[in-house]
This record gives sequence, structure tokens and C-alpha cells, in this order.
Amino acid sequence: MPTPLLLYGANGYVGEACARAAVARGLTPILAGRNAPALTALGRALGLEVRVAALDDPAAMDRALAGCTTVLHAAGPYVHTWRPMVDACLRAGAHYLDITGELPVFEAIAARDAEARARGIMLMPGAGFDVVPTDCLAKHLHQRLPSATHLTLAFQSVGPGGLPPGTQRTAIELLAYGDRVREEGALRRPSGPRKTRMIDFGAGPVLAGQLTWGDIFTAHHSTGIPNIEDYTVLPPAVVKQLGLMQRLRPLLALPFMRALLKRGVRPGPSAARRAQTVTHVWGEARDARTGATVAARLHGPEAGVEWTVACMLAVAERVVAGEAPAGYQTPATAYGAELVMGVPGVTLEVL
Repeated sequence: MPTPLLLYGANGYVGEACARAAVARGLTPILAGRNAPALTALGRALGLEVRVAALDDPAAMDRALAGCTTVLHAAGPYVHTWRPMVDACLRAGAHYLDITGELPVFEAIAARDAEARARGIMLMPGAGFDVVPTDCLAKHLHQRLPSATHLTLAFQSVGPGGLPPGTQRTAIELLAYGDRVREEGALRRPSGPRKTRMIDFGAGPVLAGQLTWGDIFTAHHSTGIPNIEDYTVLPPAVVKQLGLMQRLRPLLALPFMRALLKRGVRPGPSAARRAQTVTHVWGEARDARTGATVAARLHGPEAGVEWTVACMLAVAERVVAGEAPAGYQTPATAYGAELVMGVPGVTLEVL
């Protein structure tokens, strides 16, 4: 049975994977984007309707969203694409989902909360790996320790999988934005060099480095915990590159410098490489006043495509079924800590 679901950016690397997975789950999304030949070929292969529209053409976007109640936005970098799509969703009265991990995008979309409530629609950026697993884990930890004052989250990818091309381009776009942490409820720039710490993801402690992840915004919204940090495990070569980028940050504000870096974007990993990759998520909540601490781990599939697509479709199915609280929502505020456990292959390890 047809569903009033529109997938924008369907011919992209993650978008196509989402389209194919949606059909496998019995969904029939309308495929949309601006690349008519690629969309037409994919629509023909999957037996799905296609609508061609560019984000900078409001009239075309209104035609594309006609009759749709839910939009899965899979075309980034979202720092450039979120506004025209959110505007189109507000005009059409359609719920908005995306898979961003971009901190300024979370901030900007949350600022549209009142508009969304007035229209009776939900705005949920971050319905992919960033931030469903970490947001749900944050909620789980907060439920176990409601008095927590500090939250630390981290993830590790193990296997031959790599970053999707869109994620690579997004990372380049955000280099000039700089790092952020949540301190006493406020978003601030770190006062010192990039922090590291040893974290056990299940196979013994490994060195993880601090990074700016969506939870700096979303986990605070979901839990109210005032101090939040994120970490990940990176190869030594990448750590050196990040150090260099920090020194070059003023230059990265120039568009031509970012365009130069984007020439080095690599193709995304094959399905076979993704199948050989697993992802571990670790979280710890602490009450600095009492010393009480709780921790847990999530284990799941490759993050950039497999876990992301599964999360986005799990949310989309709920929205299409009518479970979509109005306004800006995080995965955990809308669906609770248990949302991530509906993804096949995900397990929770309470520590």
C-alpha cells in the first residue's frame, strides 16, 4: 500500500541505500531530488514514483511535497540544505526528518520549534546514527541516574568500513565552525587542546579523542544534563590531520579552501565492507556532587549507512503511523530510550 513518504536525495550514496531498505521493509517512498536521470533509473528499478525538484525552487518543492505527510531529507551538507527543506515542510504541513550531525543545524532547526508546533508537524534532525544511538543511550543513563551532572559519550568503528562521501564533505564544511563542548548548560569552545581518554568499548581500553558531535546539543535537550562531552577512536594519521586543521582554521573559512579539500573525498565503502564492520557506543553519566556513576554500551552494525538507514526508517515508520509529537524533537524525546533497540542487531550492555 502506498505511503505518503518522500525521500529527498534518494540517488545519493546513503539516499539510495535508504530507498532500497525502505522497499525491503514494505514502504513505498516517493523518490525526489534534482538529478532527473539518476532518480528515474532508481525509480524504475524499485517501482517507485519520482519527483524532480531543486531545493532553491520553492514552487517545485511545493509540487514535490504535495500529498506527502513525511519527508526524509538525505541531501547534505545540511548546513546548506536544511532551511529550504524545513521551509517547504512548514508550508506543506509535512513532518521533517534528516540524518545530520551538524551542530549549527541542530541549533537552527530547534529555533523553529514554535513554527512547527503551530503547524502541528515534527522537526527531527539527527534521525540516523547521529544521533539515535547516542541520544537513546543518554536517555537510558539519565533514567538510571536522574541527578547526573556530567555525561560522556563515545563510539568506535571496527572493520573496513569508511565514511560516506556526504559525511566527508560535511566534515570539511564544518572545519571552520570549530569544536564545542557543553559546560554548565552552555555551548562553549574548549579552553585547551583536544582532550583524550581511555575508554573500554568491550575489548579493553583504547585511546579516544574528543570531538564535536550532535549530542552536545541533542543530549542536553533530551536529558537536561549540563555538562556533555563526546569522544571517538581515530587513527593516528587522522589525529595529526585534525591538529593541522585546527592551526589552519582561519583559512578554512574561505570557500575555495574547502572546495580544494573536497577534491580528496573518497567513495563510500561497499556493502561487503560495511557488512564486515561493527560499531560500539559507550556512555557514562556521573553526579559530581555524590560521585555516583552509571555506564552502558551499545553494540550494532556499521554506522554511516547500515545503522543510519535502519534508524531513519524506524523513525519514519512511527511517523507514518501517526506517532509524531509536534515541534522540535530529538529521537529520545519523541520515542524514548528504547527506540534504538528496535534496530536489528543492536544490543545493550548495562555496566
